[in-house]
Amino acid sequence: MIRRFQIEDLIAQDASGVIFRAFDSETGKTVAVRRFFPFGVDGGGLHADEQTAYNIAVDRLAGLSHPALRSVICGGCDPVDSIPFIATEWVEGPSIQAVIQQQGPLATEVATHLITQALEVCELLSHVLAEEAVWVETELQTIITSSDSSSRGFTFWISPLKWLGGRDKSRGLESIVTLTEQIMGWQGRSVMDHAGHGLGGWLKWLRNAAATTSLHEAREMLAASVGVEPPPPAKTLAAQATRPLVKTPKPPSFKVPWVINFGLALLAIGLGAGFLMRQRAKQASPQVRTSAPAPTNAQTAPQGPVILSDAAQASRRAAELSALARQADQQHAIIVAQQQDAAQKMGGVIAWTSRELLVHNEGTQVVVEGVLEKIDFSGTRKTLYLMFSKEPDENDPRGAVILKTAAADLSAEWLTPLIGKKIRLHGMVKMQKGFDLKRPEIQIKERASVEVIE
Repeated sequence: MIRRFQIEDLIAQDASGVIFRAFDSETGKTVAVRRFFPFGVDGGGLHADEQTAYNIAVDRLAGLSHPALRSVICGGCDPVDSIPFIATEWVEGPSIQAVIQQQGPLATEVATHLITQALEVCELLSHVLAEEAVWVETELQTIITSSDSSSRGFTFWISPLKWLGGRDKSRGLESIVTLTEQIMGWQGRSVMDHAGHGLGGWLKWLRNAAATTSLHEAREMLAASVGVEPPPPAKTLAAQATRPLVKTPKPPSFKVPWVINFGLALLAIGLGAGFLMRQRAKQASPQVRTSAPAPTNAQTAPQGPVILSDAAQASRRAAELSALARQADQQHAIIVAQQQDAAQKMGGVIAWTSRELLVHNEGTQVVVEGVLEKIDFSGTRKTLYLMFSKEPDENDPRGAVILKTAAADLSAEWLTPLIGKKIRLHGMVKMQKGFDLKRPEIQIKERASVEVIE
């Protein structure tokens, strides 16, 4: 991992790789750093020629800017084990999975906009990477609804394993079928053509055509089914999405004219092909189709400047999201008021189960009470956690001891005998955030902050 990024916490980890929240020392911003395993946990990293192709591709992806794409900052390979990593912007907000769990299936206009953005981003990436595929993560927990004031909407994350031909990572439009079914609540159901203002008819068509159609044809058919403007071609998307790179200055030898850069991109494609042959031979991955888009006679090319989304769609989507946010805020306020009343009856002590009240008190000193059930560590073992449940949910409140800055005697050895006892933690509330994660942590720095009740 390059020194530019200071790892703050481990966010997620599985057999495909690990995701960190990190601080970018060059920009002063929080970023997401993904270290992933193209051949599995024990499969090793990339060879020298594969690293060359990978680095060139990362540079090209870092030149893209699209509101629905989590932008790529930089990437490379660890000099120790050659494992590739990629750094992207950190997008704050709830996941679509969290929204659906709380509010139910998305409204038709919102769902249509999400699917349109997914197809648009995939066609843009397909144009840049010179191969047609669904290049983004389509799992609901990875799609974020921006919580800032930019009205950015949905953001997707490019999948490095799909990009490198990773195992068990489908790149076909079948994943878009699944995504549509999930956000509309149509899993395992037969839908009518008119359902969802025409979205149902498009889904029926895509279920049959996913293995043979192209991204652009899927976008055209979606636009025709729901009655909106036809989509722009990939070249137009690429022209609109290209942005100047903001990167660490390189030696003059790396500053090449556009023509040479295009040649390097072709070289990357050639090297990437060799890499994919080795990868697919090793993992027996299915071959990805690269058929050209089939023309449709129902649509004509748009004239004049192309607008990615019309004002009416954007207005409806913004209104829908605003209504959801207002409803969630009202429910949250009611729960916080109830938990405040309970805390007052306990003399200002907050029960560890009062998660909403702790979220409300972010950045303030609190006293939290509960039975210490177990002690755990972060993935980097830099932080010790005091857990109030033997099987905690990922958003359950917990105590946090940053070992580097805490008192030397505040250790696991001292805390372990307290397991099973009721304790009170005196400290400041800090939020651990990421994906749909929003977990209150009580920052503990010394023994005196841990009060044993019984």
